[in-house]
Amino acid sequence: MKTTIDRLKMTAPELADKDEDSLQLWIDDAYSDVQLAKFPEALEERANRYLAAFYGHLNERSGKQVQTQTVSSLSMTYFESEGNNDPYWLEYKRLLDEYTNAGGKNRVIFY
Repeated sequence: MKTTIDRLKMTAPELADKDEDSLQLWIDDAYSDVQLAKFPEALEERANRYLAAFYGHLNERSGKQVQTQTVSSLSMTYFESEGNNDPYWLEYKRLLDEYTNAGGKNRVIFY
């Protein structure tokens, strides 16, 4: 089940001043990802809500943590993400790890 704009605003009140088109877009994008992760139906709405809140926070931070370094004629621009510390991401990740097979079980990491 897809979450609603009102439920997203209750979970992430700092996004309440955003236009409804943006909120709906984040909900729709997050819902697609939640469906691909194959959450149990009873948790789909909750996972959708937390991931949509995280997407809203990414949007808010997108212009604030961009840095450009220039040396001579070489320029590099990068984005510093704090996604791993975002409380909405952490709750979504916890649900993903606990209730789906997409959360990192059977994952191989090469160093």
